[in-house]
Amino acid sequence: MTDAEPSQIIMDALRRIVQALRRASARYERDAGLTSALMFILKTLSARPGGSVNDLAAATHTHQSTVSEVAARLEARGLIERRPAPSDRRRVELRLSPDGERLIAPKQPTDAPTPQEALLAAIAALPAAKRDALAEGLSALIATAGLAGETPSLFFESPHTPQDM
Repeated sequence: MTDAEPSQIIMDALRRIVQALRRASARYERDAGLTSALMFILKTLSARPGGSVNDLAAATHTHQSTVSEVAARLEARGLIERRPAPSDRRRVELRLSPDGERLIAPKQPTDAPTPQEALLAAIAALPAAKRDALAEGLSALIATAGLAGETPSLFFESPHTPQDM
């Protein structure tokens, strides 16, 4: 720890996260025409082909309705495909389309991990006690700030981003 006040440390940490997300979002918009949130979903789906919307929501730690909406936008852009599962025709699987595969292929500007991927890996790497304390602290912060009733969406992704429709 430094000599900084805890409030300063917390605010600086939040600022660093937001800055990294903003930089990545601008880079993905420039290089691929997608937000970093959409790229995060594409890359997660690439690592788990054939999953359902619920599977993808669990893998990204995102609400199912948010992932469903983002998947619809990605499908409309021709980057993912929905198919009935061979084992259960009632279940719908998501897969990258050939265009989606090309977009996230290695050696592309989009190959670097998204900040969301880096944050999830960092959270997973924390010892359980620190992860639990962080979750408890952030939950308390959100409740105290009056934000607990907000439905969390993907970072920098509003439900109706016009350029992704």
